Amino acid sequence: MFGIKVNTQLLPLKMCYFFIFACLGPTVGFLPTLARQLGYSMTTYGATMTFMSVIAMVLVPLSGVIVDRFRIKRRLFLVSIFGMGVVSLLFLFVPKAPLDVAKIELNCDAHTTTMAIVNENNNLQTTSNVTYYTVANHTSGDELITCKLNCHYAEFCSAGSVVNNLQTQPDLSYVWMRTINESQNKFNQIDLRLKPKDLEQTEQKANSYVFQVLSVQINGTQILTPTCQCHLKTFCHIASCSNDKIMEMSTVTTYRGNVLDLYQFWIFFGLISTHWACTLISISLINPICLDTLGEKSAEDYGRQKCWGSVGWGGFSIFIGWLVDMFSFNNKKEKDYSPVFYSGALIAALNLGVAKTIKVVETNNSEGRWKNMRGLFTKYYMISFCIWSIFNTLFHTIVTHFLFWYMEDMVSANNDHGQRAWLKTLQGLAQGIQCFGGEIPFFFWSGWIIRKIGYGNCMAVVMGSMAIRMFLYTVIWNPTWIIAIELLNGVSYALGYSVKMSYAKKVSPPDTLNTIIGFMGFFDCIGDSIGSLLGGYLFDTYGGVWSFRFFSCMAVFACFLSIVTNCFGLIKESINLKENAESTNTDLKITNNNTDKKM
Repeated sequence: MFGIKVNTQLLPLKMCYFFIFACLGPTVGFLPTLARQLGYSMTTYGATMTFMSVIAMVLVPLSGVIVDRFRIKRRLFLVSIFGMGVVSLLFLFVPKAPLDVAKIELNCDAHTTTMAIVNENNNLQTTSNVTYYTVANHTSGDELITCKLNCHYAEFCSAGSVVNNLQTQPDLSYVWMRTINESQNKFNQIDLRLKPKDLEQTEQKANSYVFQVLSVQINGTQILTPTCQCHLKTFCHIASCSNDKIMEMSTVTTYRGNVLDLYQFWIFFGLISTHWACTLISISLINPICLDTLGEKSAEDYGRQKCWGSVGWGGFSIFIGWLVDMFSFNNKKEKDYSPVFYSGALIAALNLGVAKTIKVVETNNSEGRWKNMRGLFTKYYMISFCIWSIFNTLFHTIVTHFLFWYMEDMVSANNDHGQRAWLKTLQGLAQGIQCFGGEIPFFFWSGWIIRKIGYGNCMAVVMGSMAIRMFLYTVIWNPTWIIAIELLNGVSYALGYSVKMSYAKKVSPPDTLNTIIGFMGFFDCIGDSIGSLLGGYLFDTYGGVWSFRFFSCMAVFACFLSIVTNCFGLIKESINLKENAESTNTDLKITNNNTDKKM
């Protein structure tokens, strides 16, 4: 009635793209923040993802070779989808890294009593102005804050007779020693209730935050304006406190030891490795399945199929992000990521049913295809294309792995509790805009754009838009503006991905498409590993602003290289018979219409 025509042959392919990326989007998006919640630093996460790239360097080309050699594309594709679902469920049982308790130093002398929070994480700003602002803004007026500490016994006034002399002095040292003697356990923990005085008078020394103590209560005995005739110094940890900022300062959020000694880390690492392997195999196989199905129209229609992956990624990122915030509404400290993994298992099960209906064309066993492929990678236009692919993946990796982490740091710097409560919804919405506002239009029109301006110009445009995108991250103060910036994802990612796949199809000799795409994945993994390792180090050391500016400058350089290579003709828009015959001695003509022998 409405004139809508549906190609039923391509419908399962569209659904498969939708389900794969609907399962992948929330997992990839929230994995960095999950790692942070589990107690791992940016450097640890970056190194982990670097190793994932090393695995991919071997796995992606190997999967292409295997399916071309043994004709098991369909079976391997189904196994990888099943694996994604199983691992998604297992993520629910990943234990947290054991975190040390922050060191609280309680000092008492003849004049005053102070409580010092030793901030070994160094996660908070170190300028006194910021300290006054962040702490003072979490209390109002003359409100007194009550904290409960568990303190260990510490030696002072070593002679026992000194205690008797202190009996006439109603000070903290006497009450402390009397409590210890009554318990007859020098290592017993004693609960203290502290009321820090005006927080605006809080001092910061190096990585310590020092508070004046107004009163102390030990086992029912309260001391106002506590002093000690005999110096008291002991170490404690905060069990609870009425001020959220003090709890944040006194909480160790990152494991600073050797994570290789933790069984918790190896469980996390093993699940990421398995999930990453299944994801890479499924994506590396769905692309040649799509290109084989499209045949001669692959360069023009590929983006129209791939855009359904963006629909799944963006739609479920928004929905799952909202669910995470709803499930975590009563928990101010941690987010509940269970909706991410339950949905991943459910979507994988649905995808498995759809994937069984797709007609998969297995590779023909033709002679001379390996010789053709070796000759292809010696071509100057293929070498320049692989270098561009490395840069493209490197920059996309930076955004994928560290943008959400950067948004969380921005919210923490702003001290906006409203933004923190709905941060996962905001992050999911950012991914949704990436897909619906950026990727889908450019995937749909990518074939037309490539025909109009050519592969070389498209490569330069992709690098230039990525440079602008990462620079804009550094000039905003409100993470909400990232939603608008993510519209550039259509040019910087969707157009680049379409160029990569259609160009690979264009240059592939007969019966080597799976292998060529696999080897293109190898170069992608090089960019991914460099981005993960370098990005993790830079973000952990210099912060998000300077890191994004550094990679923005790199993208400008990559854009300049793309323009130069295009001007010197190092990117071929068409490849004729003569060029291939000279290097491969094969009658191969690669054009828009004769690239692929349909299998």
